[in-house]
Amino acid sequence: MRADSDALIAELVDGLEPVKPLRFGEGVALALVAAAVTVVAVVAVYGLRAEWLAGHLDPMQLVSTGLFLGLALAATVTVVVMSRPQVGNDHGGWRWAAAMAGFLPLAGVIVALARGAETLSPEVMRHGAECLAGGSASSLLVFALLVLWLRRGAPTSPERAGLVTGIAAGAFGIFAASLHCADNDIVHIGLWHSAAVVAMGLVGRALVPRLIRW
Repeated sequence: MRADSDALIAELVDGLEPVKPLRFGEGVALALVAAAVTVVAVVAVYGLRAEWLAGHLDPMQLVSTGLFLGLALAATVTVVVMSRPQVGNDHGGWRWAAAMAGFLPLAGVIVALARGAETLSPEVMRHGAECLAGGSASSLLVFALLVLWLRRGAPTSPERAGLVTGIAAGAFGIFAASLHCADNDIVHIGLWHSAAVVAMGLVGRALVPRLIRW
C-alpha cells in the first residue's frame, strides 16, 4: 500500500516545476513604469499644457489630476494584492480614493444642470469625446500589464479584479491625458475625464475575467 501511495504521489508531481512567487513591489513598480511610459508618450506626441509651460497652475486642474492619480495608485495596489490571495488581505482600500474622485462627476453634473443647454453644444461634446477617447487609449498599456500580472497570479474574484484593473488603467490614462488637455472647466473634467475611468472600469469588468481564467 505504501509503495502504491508513493507511486501515485510521484505520478502527480511528475513534471511540476517551481513557480516564481509574485512580489508586491515588483507588480506596483511595473505598473508605475507603464504609467510613466504613457505619460512620456502623451507629452512627446501632444505636448505639455501651455499654461504649465508658462508657469501658471490652475487649482481645479491640479486637484482633479491629483485625485485621478490617487485613484490610479490605490486601484493598482489593490490589483496587485488581488493577484496574491492571502487570508486577511483587504481589497477595499481603492474605494476611498474612488469616493474622493467621485466628487468630480457630482460637481460636474450640478454645474452642468445650472448652465443648461450650453453644456450640450457640438463643440463641447466634440472636445469631451476627444478627451474620453484619449484617456481611454492612454490607459491601454497599464491595462495590458495588469492583466498579464493577474494571469500570473490567482485572483479569487475575477470580476472584481477586472473592474479594479479597468479603473486603475483608466485613472492612469486620464491622468496622462490631463497633462495635455487645456480645459480646466469642472463640467468637462467631472463628466468627460471621469467617463474615461468609468468606461475602462466597465471594459475591465467585462473583459478581464475571460482573460485571466485558465
